Amino acid sequence: MAKDRARPFSRKHRKYWFTVTGGMLLIGLLNVGIGMCAYKAPTRNPERIQLVLPPPGTPENAPPGTIGLGEIPAPVMRAFAVAYPRRIPAARKLTVRSETVYELSFTDAGKTTVASYRPDGRLLDAR
Repeated sequence: MAKDRARPFSRKHRKYWFTVTGGMLLIGLLNVGIGMCAYKAPTRNPERIQLVLPPPGTPENAPPGTIGLGEIPAPVMRAFAVAYPRRIPAARKLTVRSETVYELSFTDAGKTTVASYRPDGRLLDAR
């Protein structure tokens, strides 16, 4: 015995063809009408959008002097990794009395630790 399958084009379903097709056409015409009413022609002289992007790796609302991890000198990063293993720092490059200082900070359990290093990797201050 053959399975009783739905036959959308059978006599039984013929009475729904016109209503369903007519409804779909009506919805399509309404969509086209709304689109025609809502369309606004573009201006003749479009303005070019100028993007101002921060350097890659810079967090949003970063304080002045913030640098990316790739810009930290190797001796400074090595000294930080020895003193604070398994920590990823946020770095700032400052100039104090004509000397470059790198401030590396991290937060652990709600406490922020800041360590200041010279470019050769010597620790200046840790707080």
